Amino acid sequence: MDVSVRADRLTRNGRTVPFSYERLDEERMALLIDGKSYVAVVLEESGDRRRIEIGGSTFDVSLKDERALLLERFGLSGGVESDMLKVHAPMPGMVLSVAVEPGQHVEAGTGALVLEAMKMENELRIERGGTVRAVHVAPGDAVGKNDLLLEIDLIRVS
Repeated sequence: MDVSVRADRLTRNGRTVPFSYERLDEERMALLIDGKSYVAVVLEESGDRRRIEIGGSTFDVSLKDERALLLERFGLSGGVESDMLKVHAPMPGMVLSVAVEPGQHVEAGTGALVLEAMKMENELRIERGGTVRAVHVAPGDAVGKNDLLLEIDLIRVS
């Protein structure tokens, strides 16, 4: 799905509709898209990238301001930036195992921890490589939806 936002308009697959949002707290936003109200939960943050959940569906989005879009359009978005990825629990559950530790270098796709929820084991993987900054849980910990689990320092090459 191709989505872009400009001021108060959202274009989705070529169709432009009214759009507005309001930050409710650190992890939730209220969205108004084409007259319909949604609550978006930020599951992970990494620089201009967000993994959000709306109505049970998960989306990866990239937030870029006008300057970043213009630079990208002209191929001038060079440089290296540091980012931090915050990994939040996608659902309530129990931490069964943690496979990473602070200071450890991890590659994209590395299994970070296993969370048991509704009698199912869910392996959470790191989406991009970096260095583990902090692990906020241990095996046996009960976590709620959106609880902070890990922080990863990422190196992003633009």
